[in-house]
Amino acid sequence: MHPRQTAIYCRLAHTLPAEPIAAREARSHVRQFLTCHGLADLADDATLLASELVSNALRHACGKPELRISLSSDVLRLEVVDGGPGFPSPRTAEDGDTDGRGLWLVDRMAAHWGFNRANSIKSVWCELAIPA
Repeated sequence: MHPRQTAIYCRLAHTLPAEPIAAREARSHVRQFLTCHGLADLADDATLLASELVSNALRHACGKPELRISLSSDVLRLEVVDGGPGFPSPRTAEDGDTDGRGLWLVDRMAAHWGFNRANSIKSVWCELAIPA
């Protein structure tokens, strides 16, 4: 899917540690950002999506992921930048599997999602619509 072109009026970036605590930190950054912008109603969905993107970066890449949060008048964009190889794609997890559902959730919950690659840098992003 392709992102829409909209004017960004607020953007933040946070470098996260390359350890499991990164997902919790990402959730905290997203929740604080949304609360500061009067969008706390989006926090549950947005924190889950950010957590999934960060968890995937930790599992499939090396180094510290960077969480980027952008806000326009109608879109919240969450992006995780890492140096991991490959291209993300949702997979089908079996009933007993303990992982493999992250991008499936992103695909179902986000208005749009995708990835970009430039040289050795990959970013996976998703967007949520801002309610009118």
